[in-house]
Amino acid sequence: MKRFWDERTLYLLLSGGIALVMWLYVATAQNPVVARSLKVDIELRNLEPNEVVVRPSPKSPPQITVRLQGPRSQIALLTPKLVDAYVDLSGLEPGEHTEVPVIVSSALDVRVVDQKPSALLVVLDSLTSKRMPVEVSLLDAPPEGVALGGARTLPASVAVSGPSRQVAQVRHAIVYFDTASVRQQVVASVQVVPADAAGQVVTGVSVSPTAVAMTLSVRQAVISKVVSVVPTLVGTPPQSLAVSAATAEPATVTLTGPSALLQKAETAATMPVDVTGARADFTRRVALQLPPGISSSAGQVAVNVRVGREMLSTVFRNVPVHAVDVPAGTATRIVPDRVVVQVEGPQDLVRRLTAQIVTIEVSAAGLGPGQHSVSPRVILPQGIRVLIIQPAQILMTLSPT
Repeated sequence: MKRFWDERTLYLLLSGGIALVMWLYVATAQNPVVARSLKVDIELRNLEPNEVVVRPSPKSPPQITVRLQGPRSQIALLTPKLVDAYVDLSGLEPGEHTEVPVIVSSALDVRVVDQKPSALLVVLDSLTSKRMPVEVSLLDAPPEGVALGGARTLPASVAVSGPSRQVAQVRHAIVYFDTASVRQQVVASVQVVPADAAGQVVTGVSVSPTAVAMTLSVRQAVISKVVSVVPTLVGTPPQSLAVSAATAEPATVTLTGPSALLQKAETAATMPVDVTGARADFTRRVALQLPPGISSSAGQVAVNVRVGREMLSTVFRNVPVHAVDVPAGTATRIVPDRVVVQVEGPQDLVRRLTAQIVTIEVSAAGLGPGQHSVSPRVILPQGIRVLIIQPAQILMTLSPT
C-alpha cells in the first residue's frame, strides 16, 4: 500500500513538473524577455527648506541612461515617464557631495540591469538674504541746457536672496536709466540689477521687488556769460544840441541764469536814461533791464552821457585837388584831379559849408621827377572832421619844364 502511494506521488509530481515546463516554454515563446535603454531626467528630492542646489544646475536637469529588462509586453509599454530616477538629498548639509546614489525604479514588471551614471556630484548651499540700498546709474549726457537733479527710488532698498556664496558677491543693487532725451521730470519703473564690486551682473540670485519706481528731477542748466552793457536813452536835448556819446561803466557785466535764456543774449540794456533838456554832459547810475531768472554781477552801472551841438554829415563831390610845395621849374600832373569828400560836424557849421570852402591839397615837397602816390590833405573849418575821402591816394607826376 505504501509503495503504491509513493509511486502515485512520484507520477503526480512528475506530471506537474512537465506541465509547468510546458507552460513556461509556451509563455516564454509568446512573451520573451527583452531589454531596452532609455534616457530619463534625474529628479532632486527632499531638499532641505533652507538649502539650494548649486550643482547640478536646476535649470538643466541631469539625465541618466538606464537599461531595463523584462517581458516584451512590459518593455513595449516603457516610456521615460514610467521610469523614476532621483537623488535623495535628505540629510545632506551645505557643501560638496561627490557620490550621491541615483535611485531608479519603475511601476512595470521590469528590472534595472545597468545605469550610467550610478551617482552624482551634488553641491548644496544655504539660502540667505540681505537688504541693499538701490543705486541709480544715469547713462549718457542730457540734452544741452538741461541739468539733472537728484534721483530717488521707491522703495529705497530691495532684498537680494539666493545661495550664500552668490549673495555675498552682490555689492550693488543698481537701476540704469538713459538721460539722452530727458527734458522734463521722469517717473518710471526700472529693473533692479544685482552687481558685484566690478559692476558685473551676479546671476543665480533673486531681487525683491524686481523693479522700483524712480523719480528724476530735471531743471534748466545755469550758466554765466559776459555781455556788453548798452545804455538806453529816451527823450531829446534842446534844439541844436544832441547826444554825441553814451557809455557805461563797467562796459561789460557777467550774467548768470538758465542756459536757454542766456544762449542768445549778447548785450544787457540799462534802464532808460532821460536826456530831455540836457545841455551838458552828465552821469547817472541805473539798473539793468534783466529778464526774470537772470542775475548780473553789477547791481547798477554808471551811464556817461555827452551832450553837444547836433552833428550833421554831408558829401561833396568833384572837389578839385591842388598841388602845393612844387619846386620851381617843375610841371605837375594829378590823377584824378577831383575827389569825393564826406565830412561831419555841428549842424550849424556843416549847413554853412560849401565845396568852395573845402580845400584838397597834395604836397610835392621832397619829391623828385617821376610818378608818386601821395595822400591828399583836407583843409576844413575848425570843428568839422573828414569821414571819408575817395580815392585815398592821388597819382602825382613831376617833370622838369
